[in-house]
Amino acid sequence: MIWWDKSPMGRAKKPPASPGRLGDLSSSSSGSLEGAAGARSTTIVVPCYNEAERLRTDEFLAFARREHDTQLLFVNDGSTDDTAAVLRSMSKRCPGRIEIVDMPVNVGKAEAVRRGMQIGCMSGSRFVGFWDADLATPLDHIAMFKEVMEEKTEVDMVFGARVGLLGRDIRRSMKRHYLGRVFATLASVTLGLGVYDTQCGSKLFRVDDRGDLETVLSVPFHTRWVFDCEMIGRFSALRRSRAAGGFRRRGKVNDGAGDVGGSIYEYPLHRWEDVGGSKVKSSDVLKMAWGLMQVRRRYFWRRWPEDLK
Repeated sequence: MIWWDKSPMGRAKKPPASPGRLGDLSSSSSGSLEGAAGARSTTIVVPCYNEAERLRTDEFLAFARREHDTQLLFVNDGSTDDTAAVLRSMSKRCPGRIEIVDMPVNVGKAEAVRRGMQIGCMSGSRFVGFWDADLATPLDHIAMFKEVMEEKTEVDMVFGARVGLLGRDIRRSMKRHYLGRVFATLASVTLGLGVYDTQCGSKLFRVDDRGDLETVLSVPFHTRWVFDCEMIGRFSALRRSRAAGGFRRRGKVNDGAGDVGGSIYEYPLHRWEDVGGSKVKSSDVLKMAWGLMQVRRRYFWRRWPEDLK
């Protein structure tokens, strides 16, 4: 079990670990997080807050037993229900492939995902991603995302896209669909990318030798609702800064060089289900729009990470 202090960087503290949890890293074969996590090729972070009634434990267990090269890392984000007990039970039934990180207090999905992905990067995994706990996107899509990464070496990010194509089973309410289209338009303008779906809760990233993903995850996100877009903004700022090497005109979203769009692949999902119990409300769209304004200001009008910490 890993506990975190309240500092901005979220430094880990290690109390005595309980069985089946990441934490007592000194007990691993290498005495490090790499040994504790088993250095599997893929780590999928599953953030959980009061998900005891919605967790599809049988599906998670079946996946973990079948996919030997993928680790499921559940981040229990200060849940007040029986989520911790459900996760402990799963971990005991599939040790080494299902791990748990316990947050002492609720820090929100964005921070839970960030800290879990940091652990995934340190574990030695080549691919690190996050998946919504309700399994709106089935777990079999992880292999599909990895296949894209393996075949297209220029792709560093694979995002699930909920596109209602013939032959696909996308079950989404009309209200959420149209709200999503409005937000996607705003996100495209903000990021300077023709992105279809930034908010789908299934994403996979490549851990490369340049350390871009680790840099993107190095400090907490400034936005709570659109951290997915903030990640794209950080990647874009890093790569344009590397390519341009200096001053960027204020407000210029795309300067051509270092464009991040070529490294993102949107994968049209085969199946997606609008699972009940979502904590996102229609009124949150306004908060998300405000978050996009913050992303544009921080990562396209200023230099990052030089100017922003």
